Amino acid sequence: MKLAIYDFDGTYINVQTLPMLFKLWNKQRINRRACRKYKRIIYTRYFFHKLNLFGWNKQTFRTNAMALTADLFKTVEFDVLENFLYDFYLEMLKYRNPKIVQQIKLDKEAGYYTVLLSGNFDIILKPFLKEGFDQVIGTDILVDKRLMSSEEVNIIIHNRKQEIITKRFPDADFKASKAYADSNYDLPILELVGHPVAVNPDPELLEIAKKRNFEIIN
Repeated sequence: MKLAIYDFDGTYINVQTLPMLFKLWNKQRINRRACRKYKRIIYTRYFFHKLNLFGWNKQTFRTNAMALTADLFKTVEFDVLENFLYDFYLEMLKYRNPKIVQQIKLDKEAGYYTVLLSGNFDIILKPFLKEGFDQVIGTDILVDKRLMSSEEVNIIIHNRKQEIITKRFPDADFKASKAYADSNYDLPILELVGHPVAVNPDPELLEIAKKRNFEIIN
């Protein structure tokens, strides 16, 4: 089996998930008090990250921000959350990268098993199976139909992405596989495959991609 592994934020879609999620949550007036609370916490930590304070970097900030979103989800009934996440899926379709949408079709025609892999929660990603992916893999948030808290979730990021993929597909031919990503913290996945592709790469990944002759899609 050869895989084509796609990152979500900045790769399959041209925006970052969390700002868009909070924007729609607020627009739909779903527990706006809780929305303001968690936005305030996240923006404070974003400020720390940008100023390199208290050990906050890009990876720790994104991991923490996604984890905090689990606490936001827990402030509403699950059926309300499900309806919201379907609306969010429809909203995010506007921001798909057309080159990557086409690339998925080409990879499937070439015999690749297509995987959407992201640190986003799996309940956010599952609707995107409708878009042609063979499998979506995200951070688990449900245990026995119970939403986990920020302290319980284990966000899939950096080395964990490689661990998840190798465990899920032990018989995959990784030398014949592809991976598409936009950030240097996706490097473990890009290094795992024989055909790494940097998609709209951040400055750190762009520098690495040029040195190592990765394919680059802008």
